Amino acid sequence: MELRKIAVLFLLISLISGCGVAAKYRIVTRDEDVEIMLPMKELRVGERFTYKAEWLGLDVGIATLSVKEITERNGRKVYHILATAQSTPIISKIYKVEDEISTYIDVEGLYPVRFEKKQREGGYRSDEYTDFDHKKGTAFYFSRLNHTKKEYNIPKKVQDTLSCLYYFRLQDADVGKSIFANVIADEKNYLLEAKIHKKGVIRIKGVGEWEAFMVEPLPWFQGKIKRKAKATMWLSADEKRIPLLMVTRGIPFVGTVTITLQKIEDLDSESQ
Repeated sequence: MELRKIAVLFLLISLISGCGVAAKYRIVTRDEDVEIMLPMKELRVGERFTYKAEWLGLDVGIATLSVKEITERNGRKVYHILATAQSTPIISKIYKVEDEISTYIDVEGLYPVRFEKKQREGGYRSDEYTDFDHKKGTAFYFSRLNHTKKEYNIPKKVQDTLSCLYYFRLQDADVGKSIFANVIADEKNYLLEAKIHKKGVIRIKGVGEWEAFMVEPLPWFQGKIKRKAKATMWLSADEKRIPLLMVTRGIPFVGTVTITLQKIEDLDSESQ
């Protein structure tokens, strides 16, 4: 797995599979007026965020993040988190993307018990899942396409490349500090550092304005930072910690990708 895909799923960029940017947003510097509130204590079932990806001023993809429900997996009460991505019709003629990724996060421990991935990215296909046994410290991988099976060791309470985003959203944050988590990707364990750099106000044209703070994900592997591009992410400074803006710069052969929030929905309340 390319190193960018750790920050990629943390920042949704792997869901779009590369592109770059002239997004309609503005960072208003007003640090002294921004207060980072304590995070929510639990995930909000029914929330769904919709994003668009831009590259060279073109809309190239749409991604969503949803907390679908609380259910059961492997004998544990879990949040079902679903991430989807789809390339735009024009981009699909060149490189079609249809991705669906799920993580099932233990409600009490906030670690994943299952990770599922279905991908179509150009000519590449995948349909697989990984079950995590945190008591034994093992993970079991299975591919539905070629029936490959693997079992390997994992650190205690390790995160997957989607669950870590939700884990970080529930942690205390302050400028100058870092949040850490072990993250597993293709059987390799990374120490993912979320370094909080600064505060400000994010204004997304036609969507809204939020007090926010900026995080830089730094994937450490064997004592060194391993990445092929620099990624940053802005989260709302309120208790909801909404991912607002994600930017990667220096992606080989691509350049810069920008992903901006377009819509916030509370599907759980709408159904009541």
